[in-house]
Amino acid sequence: MKAILLAALAAALTLAPAASAAAAEDPERNSSSPTGWHWLFGASPAEIDRVERDAGARVISINADAPGRFSAALVHNGGVYKRDGDWFQGKTPAQVMERTKGRRLIDLEPYLDSGQLRFAGVTVPNSGASGKGWWWNYGLSAEQVAKDIDKHNLRLVDLAVYQHGGQRRFAYVGVVNGGEDARSWWWYYDVSPSFVQRKLEEHGARLVDIERHDSDSLTVVMVKNSNVFSRHVYGASRDYIAKYVQSQGVRVTDLERHGDRYYATMIDNVDAETGRIRSLLRASPYRFGYFGAYSKKVGGPTYVGLAHQARYQPLSVLKLLPHLYVMDLVDRGRASLDDTITWKSPRGKPDDVACFFPGTPTSTYSDSLRNVLTRGLGESLGRAHESLLDEYTPEAITARMHQLGLENTDIHYGCKHEGKNDWFANRSTLTDLGELFEGVETKRFFLNDWKRTRDEFYGLMANWSTEPLRAVVADEAAKAGKRGVVDRFMESVTVDGKGGGGDFGSDAEGWKVGRALSYRVTLPFRVPRRRGGPATVVKSFVGGFFVNDTKGPCQEWVANTYPDTVDAECKAFVKELGETWSTLTGELQRVPIREALATW
Repeated sequence: MKAILLAALAAALTLAPAASAAAAEDPERNSSSPTGWHWLFGASPAEIDRVERDAGARVISINADAPGRFSAALVHNGGVYKRDGDWFQGKTPAQVMERTKGRRLIDLEPYLDSGQLRFAGVTVPNSGASGKGWWWNYGLSAEQVAKDIDKHNLRLVDLAVYQHGGQRRFAYVGVVNGGEDARSWWWYYDVSPSFVQRKLEEHGARLVDIERHDSDSLTVVMVKNSNVFSRHVYGASRDYIAKYVQSQGVRVTDLERHGDRYYATMIDNVDAETGRIRSLLRASPYRFGYFGAYSKKVGGPTYVGLAHQARYQPLSVLKLLPHLYVMDLVDRGRASLDDTITWKSPRGKPDDVACFFPGTPTSTYSDSLRNVLTRGLGESLGRAHESLLDEYTPEAITARMHQLGLENTDIHYGCKHEGKNDWFANRSTLTDLGELFEGVETKRFFLNDWKRTRDEFYGLMANWSTEPLRAVVADEAAKAGKRGVVDRFMESVTVDGKGGGGDFGSDAEGWKVGRALSYRVTLPFRVPRRRGGPATVVKSFVGGFFVNDTKGPCQEWVANTYPDTVDAECKAFVKELGETWSTLTGELQRVPIREALATW
């Protein structure tokens, strides 16, 4: 069979079209044009086919997890990715040959099913823009793979490692390394992750294929990188990858599963502005954590979207939820800001922590709803926030948020309640929290007395500094030759929102650090009038960012409160945290600021 297979392949290579004027590099593992994509794990063929059909997607990488179960990466079948793609599973070598008549493989996965060698794979038409000279083979040693590469001038695009008959074997797919496919490239087998990293740096390369051996070593294929942002992971959990691809703004191009761990290559999948913000995040103390960023014009386009639809722990930013809930009640005439809120705190300490030990002597305190809201947002006072949760319940607040369109947002008590989640389970998305402000701005909320309620909604928030935006305004104005308008421009700039932070751990074990901000910004635009000079129209934008579980050497509040007790490393880290906060607050609005200044 093998001799017949090789003879047939030789004919296929000879007859395959050479790189024509219409030919193009395969986009599946090489294009960084942003697109919708999916990844599945432990899925049946029917489940994979359903995602292809319902999402208008196609499989680009397939991995056999177990008999009848597969992990797969898919892309939206449109734009530069538009192809008549197909995938298969459970095929013999002869059936693969039949399947590739007039088509070619771009991914191949050998596996054993009841002791019999079978293949899964992905094909595309071997004509037009996707037509290439190509080759595939299986059941080879590493030395035999190398001979095939030299004999046919191949560049490997997929390489699989498997065990058959007690022997390690390789299967590959390669294209002729010429024309539009000519690349400097390298492949290594049975090497360590550290070796792979050294070679990537040495060659200025990126991974396009990765395989794990039973010995924990790797086999990889890499190509010279042409300034394309790319990532790869070894032995990662499914949950880790789910967060990682969001934070890094990448899509999976090759996916391999080994037990409950995944090995994957990834390529850029965001626009240029989002990529710029990603670079700022990756150069900051946030780089070790799960992070995201968002910027959008109210009623208009999204400028930055990095993990913006992913759920995260928003820390004290979620104090915006009871604030919106109460203002919604006020607008509907079901509450007044002059109403009284009561709570219990340790005796003589009305503003002490809301969570205290059973048996602690307490007293009942009260204040106006207006003051409780103001202190909850302005001071980020935990006691004020918890008194609102006690009064209205997290369940009612969450339900109302979902009704208002914040469907991925859930809030819980800050303190322990029997049988209930606490604040560690709080979750939201940057888009949900942007919608919190956008719903106010577009009059979708506060339908009864919008202006008065909106003014109170923002008026009770902290008085946020506009200095982070001024730095960007000054920079953009200088580039446009408009330095003289900065002060007048800034007179109409406002920032309203809520930040949050938390440090968890110890000095001995290290600290996990979280930071978050969601906010609304107003910027002045100059618009022409029929008579007189141009008028100033203020437009609104929303934005935010977060990091969960980045690494830090100390607690920020200790460094700020007792600076003489911390070392130089801690001081430098805290300084960089503050600078990152200010930088992101301003930089997320750089494009809107540029657009506004263009009208001056």
